[in-house]
Amino acid sequence: MRHKYTSTLVLAAFALMSWSCSHGQIPLPAPPPGASGDSVRGEYIVRNVAACGGCHAASERDPDGPLSGGREFHDWRIGTARASNLTPDNETGLGTWSEAEIVRALRNGQRRDGRLLAPVMPYEWLHEMSDDDAFAVARYLKSLPPVRNQVTQSPSIWFKLGKLFLGPKPAQSVTAPARAATAEYGGYLSQHVGLCAECHTPRGGIRSTPDKSRLFAGVSNPPKGFPANPSNLTPDPTGIAKWSEDDFLKTIHTGVDPSGNHLHPFMPWKENQRMTDDDLRAIDRFLRTVPPIHNDVPRKPAAPAP
Repeated sequence: MRHKYTSTLVLAAFALMSWSCSHGQIPLPAPPPGASGDSVRGEYIVRNVAACGGCHAASERDPDGPLSGGREFHDWRIGTARASNLTPDNETGLGTWSEAEIVRALRNGQRRDGRLLAPVMPYEWLHEMSDDDAFAVARYLKSLPPVRNQVTQSPSIWFKLGKLFLGPKPAQSVTAPARAATAEYGGYLSQHVGLCAECHTPRGGIRSTPDKSRLFAGVSNPPKGFPANPSNLTPDPTGIAKWSEDDFLKTIHTGVDPSGNHLHPFMPWKENQRMTDDDLRAIDRFLRTVPPIHNDVPRKPAAPAP
């Protein structure tokens, strides 16, 4: 009897794990009216705002190089996740993917075959990227030269079990605020197009989820692998309260803050410095609106001057 009961439990657990590995397909998003996306806008987002090359480039030393993936991220929760090949290679990249399938992966965290992407891919934040911008990103990625690079994933047993409680983000259609040097547009850029909030917001809990009640408060104890402590960007004296708007722009343009500290190269300021001044002003104006949080983030050893 005990053997039969144990076997039943094992079969039930196996069934649950099997179910969890294949979520229902999120409906494909509809492309914006007219063109599927503007590849010039997509290039601006991928290369300058989101700085996707920081994870997906073939070489960490060349974030503007081919986005053929392979960089490894290790965490006991997920195992070893590797950045995907985003070039349109038919066998190892996105060559056979439609633009809508790319957008679904970007915003919903669901692969073409229905599997869940490891949350090291920040679809928690990119979920709110507008239809226009998401399809622009997809069109740009489809325009890149294909690079053959087979990338495999090594999920941990904890991530496989965790899929019982995780799932893709729901489908939705999003319209961005008007492009202007406004706090509203800056909030959109800094949270849902660029990944400023992804790095500069503290995390907690067993799932290491972002604590959005402390948005942009900085991170004193970042995940393993972070070579720098993301700064406090709230308008508190321990953050950027004493900075002017010009200080903010100059810091991004030069990689040196008002105190003379060099930004760590982990911060993609060299990519972000190519953003328009109006976009940078918008982000600064948004940061002035978030609640000031007292959090004196210690600096790690200063990076060498560029």
